[in-house]
Amino acid sequence: MSEQNIELHRRTLEAFNARDVEAFLAFVDPSVEYHPVIATIGGVTVYHGHEGIRSWFEDFEEVWGEVRVEPEAYFDLGERTLMFYRLQARGRQSGAEVSMELAMVVRWRENLLVYSKVYTERAEALSELGVSEDALEPIAP
Repeated sequence: MSEQNIELHRRTLEAFNARDVEAFLAFVDPSVEYHPVIATIGGVTVYHGHEGIRSWFEDFEEVWGEVRVEPEAYFDLGERTLMFYRLQARGRQSGAEVSMELAMVVRWRENLLVYSKVYTERAEALSELGVSEDALEPIAP
């Protein structure tokens, strides 16, 4: 089951990188709780449900022109997956380039994403999961 969760995580990332909201939502539970990096940095916004995800895509597009998520490794934690990745982006108005190493924890239920949180510090994600990176076996992107 958990190997399937890694594949689901990959497919949600593909849909995000393609900016295909409907394809992304096909992997998302209607009651999802989504904590994107914008919430982590700004400490403001958590998105709920499919309408929340649509709003997140709109908010994201409003601020960022070019965006690419490049996975570095996935980790299988049963009902949860962890992804280490690099976010490459360029501000829509400012043209400012951003490159950040991030971590994302996703919880899955019945093949749907029910919870996601992005961490600006990978160590914080590991700490909240109660694991060390040394104890995890990375899975190639």
